[in-house]
Amino acid sequence: MELRRYDPRKDKEALRALFDDFMVNKTYFNSNWNKFETELNKRALNLEYRNSMILAEEEGKMVGWGTYTIFRDYLGNDRIVIHQIMTRKEDSYKKGIEELIIRELIGYIESTHKTSKFFVICPDSDGSLRSLLIKLGIKKSDFIWYENP
Repeated sequence: MELRRYDPRKDKEALRALFDDFMVNKTYFNSNWNKFETELNKRALNLEYRNSMILAEEEGKMVGWGTYTIFRDYLGNDRIVIHQIMTRKEDSYKKGIEELIIRELIGYIESTHKTSKFFVICPDSDGSLRSLLIKLGIKKSDFIWYENP
């Protein structure tokens, strides 16, 4: 398996196929391709975000994609959130795709932002991701987000 940076000119169609499967089978959040593509295009124009979009390929086929977002809270602190890694349902947690991409993102965060502090959203119902986070030494935060549906 090979990891590399996402290239919007070469990889968009493969990412769309991965996105479509992910939205049906795995995601915690709802979205659609138009909203996602708009965000991708913004990130492609920002060097920091463009370099943070990582994909995994196996025999020339995109099998995973991941990124993170930085936001500043009201106290002026930068927060980094690693997002749920996109994979197809049949590949999920069987090939180590999520682990490889998360490790790559962690390395990029540490070298680029000079911090090892980041967050990962993991519902209690996702035992596979929780197990992976424990394996990586990532602990549950004291900060719990609540949501107004």
